[in-house]
Amino acid sequence: MKIKFSVIALLSACVLFADVVVSADELPQNARNFINTHFKGLQIGIVKKDVDSYEVILNDGTEIDFVINGEWKEIDGKYKALPESILPELMSKLSATQNNAKIIELDRKINGYKFKFDNRIEIYTDFNGKILSQKIDD
Repeated sequence: MKIKFSVIALLSACVLFADVVVSADELPQNARNFINTHFKGLQIGIVKKDVDSYEVILNDGTEIDFVINGEWKEIDGKYKALPESILPELMSKLSATQNNAKIIELDRKINGYKFKFDNRIEIYTDFNGKILSQKIDD
């Protein structure tokens, strides 16, 4: 009996926390505006929703994670340069420090941002752009 209950509880938890594919119309308006502003010409390929976030995959493979209120959390260009319009001052300043390397991933953290470049350098900054640390991605 305990085994049956455990199996049922496990299956219920898996179903409850599983990603569900939804229509792009279900994205919050600010998330749609973000995509239309910074990724002009690209179409939304798929939208997955879970309990507290949306994962959007654009037709060029770019992945954008939004928290449930529509603010971006992570952007992964899949080895393509991200548009500097996302954070214009910070991205242009940091790109200049990396000898023509392009920013391919951007994560919003609790205390700032993490920028990943195509030369495998990761730079962590505060929200004002002050560099906190940097390292080479393993």
